[in-house]
Amino acid sequence: MKRKIIILLLVVMASSACSNVSRLDMENVLSLAMDSKSDVTNISRAGYRYYLPKGMRIVRHVGNNEILVVRNNSYYLYVDSVSYYHKVKNNYQVKNDVYYSKSLGDDDLFGYIEVKTTSNDKYYLEIMYNYAKIEVMVDKEYLNEAILYSMSILTSVDYQDVVLRSFMEDDVLASNEVEHNIFETADTESDYLQVLETYGQYEEKDESVDPDFIRR
Repeated sequence: MKRKIIILLLVVMASSACSNVSRLDMENVLSLAMDSKSDVTNISRAGYRYYLPKGMRIVRHVGNNEILVVRNNSYYLYVDSVSYYHKVKNNYQVKNDVYYSKSLGDDDLFGYIEVKTTSNDKYYLEIMYNYAKIEVMVDKEYLNEAILYSMSILTSVDYQDVVLRSFMEDDVLASNEVEHNIFETADTESDYLQVLETYGQYEEKDESVDPDFIRR
């Protein structure tokens, strides 16, 4: 419960006082987000559940791909159930030629965060953690907010092993293996824009969720 309260406070702070959040040190924001994992979930999908922070809405959902929106910033979420099921491991190499680069977690929960500056003076954020990945392009003032939102989602992903085992036996998830490589970062922001364009072709679906409502 304490962790739930902390992450809710962080997201509320991000949504109501963005100017204050933007002044915080990125390392501190990331550390708080990593230590504030919520056990609450309010979105159920095929083989996993996750927590959608208050203020965010889902506008696209196709398979394990979703587009979430807050402040008109589009967050692309991909959950790699296949890699989770097979317990695939990958080591991230920290980069010195980008705005920010850091390896996350430990042997069981691992990932990375990478931030690049773009040609239009925006910041392209990629965070992979817990076999799921979020990509978003934001103005600098929203960068720390984007980290808070992203980590509140990624740390909450709860895989349902029994369901995934059934899916794997029936080859239901076979097509997802090549949809998105969560272990590789994009070369340019154009990859992210292409993803949004591709999944934007589907009928819009707006799921506004009360963060305390649990979907079964």
